[in-house]
Amino acid sequence: MKKILYFMAGCIVFFASCKPDKGLVENTKYEKIAVGDPKYSYLKILNLSPNSPVVNFYLNGAKFSTKQSTTGIENTGYIYNQVFPDFGYAVATPGSQTLTGKIIPAATADPSLEVFSATINPAPGKYYTIIPNGTYDAVNKKIPANLVIEDVRPALDSTKVFFKLVNVLSGGTSLDLVRGTTVADPKILSNIAVGAASDWAEISSPGGGPTTSLNFLLVNPQTNTAVTTTFTSTFTKGRAYTLYVRGIINNVTFPPTLSFYTTFY
Repeated sequence: MKKILYFMAGCIVFFASCKPDKGLVENTKYEKIAVGDPKYSYLKILNLSPNSPVVNFYLNGAKFSTKQSTTGIENTGYIYNQVFPDFGYAVATPGSQTLTGKIIPAATADPSLEVFSATINPAPGKYYTIIPNGTYDAVNKKIPANLVIEDVRPALDSTKVFFKLVNVLSGGTSLDLVRGTTVADPKILSNIAVGAASDWAEISSPGGGPTTSLNFLLVNPQTNTAVTTTFTSTFTKGRAYTLYVRGIINNVTFPPTLSFYTTFY
């Protein structure tokens, strides 16, 4: 079993290699890794390709994402709007590599078919979110686009919440991020183009205790009209979050939707 690494709350732990059916044993070895250790690069993969089949991801042909089957045939993976890993980052070797996505072997249609491929070049000690996106091409059987974002850690502050916005809305336009419920409320990020990510914005003293409830709205700056409905969620002060808009403009099945994941804490 290949060693897999996870970044969680400032440290990373190697899960030891083990033989089938043996599990972890008392002499399992662990490696603790400091935040930003230049020996490694740190990756998150977010599948934002509408209508994507269930896929798993590979680096240079080796399995990278971790969903496993209990039946002997790989039957779980990542679909539209699913992220690996759920929290934190997985660890990879720095340098130029090929990231691919393959349909799971248990799929009825096109089992094990490669439907995504991109060359990535993560730098030592840096963090990245890789976003396969664009509507899945069912004819050519490809996820058509890819966005790589370097996640630079802001100077976190326990009285503030940090946000950035990623715009991968298919058929969309540049967007403003509004804190509130109407287009007249304050803008905290402006003119974020399709296929781009903003810099960090901070909300100082957002109210409440350690956590706070915030409302956000995405607005088309050209027409000053809302692109999404109001998004409301609870956020923890002292953390940095990536908000992302996904879906297809004017589409009922995959409507424009604002979501988020925790980037740093």
